[in-house]
Amino acid sequence: MKKRISGIVTAVVIICAVIVIAIYSQIGLSQAPQTPTQSLDITVSGSSNCLRFLNDSVPMVYVPFTVAANQQMQLTINATKMPGGVNGWTDIYLYKGHWDKGTNNTCKSGDVYAILGNIEATNSVVMLNSQYMATFRGTTQQSYTVFFVFPPGGQAQFHITLKST
Repeated sequence: MKKRISGIVTAVVIICAVIVIAIYSQIGLSQAPQTPTQSLDITVSGSSNCLRFLNDSVPMVYVPFTVAANQQMQLTINATKMPGGVNGWTDIYLYKGHWDKGTNNTCKSGDVYAILGNIEATNSVVMLNSQYMATFRGTTQQSYTVFFVFPPGGQAQFHITLKST
C-alpha cells in the first residue's frame, strides 16, 4: 500500500513539475525579443456594424512589427475601399509593444482589452483619399503594433506596407 501511495505521489509531483516547466517556458517565449521585421505588404478586408473601440465585438486590423536598432521603417496604410466613400474614416491607435494574438492581421476589440491601457490614440485617421504614414526608428530595437477598427456601413479594404527607408 505504501509503495502504491509513494508511486501516486511521485507521479503527481512529476506531472506538476512538467506543468510548471511548460508554463514558465511559455512565459519566457512570449517575452523573448522579436526579430526585426524586414518588410510587409498585405491587404486586409472586413466590415463592421459599430465604430466604438470599446464594444468587444468590433472587428479590428492590427499590424505588429519590430524595428531594429538604428533602422528606419515606414508604415503606410491606404484605404482602397471605404464605407461612406470619401467621408468614411477610421482612427489609428498605437501600442508600443508586439501584439499578435489574432488571425490574418484581424481580431476583435475585446481581444486587446488586456493591453488597452497601453494603446494610445495617434490623432490620425485613414480616409479613402488620405493615407496614414508614419516612420519608426530608434537607437534600440523596438516593437510596435498599430490598430484600427473596420469602419461601419459596409466593406472596407486596406493596403498596408512596411518598408525600410
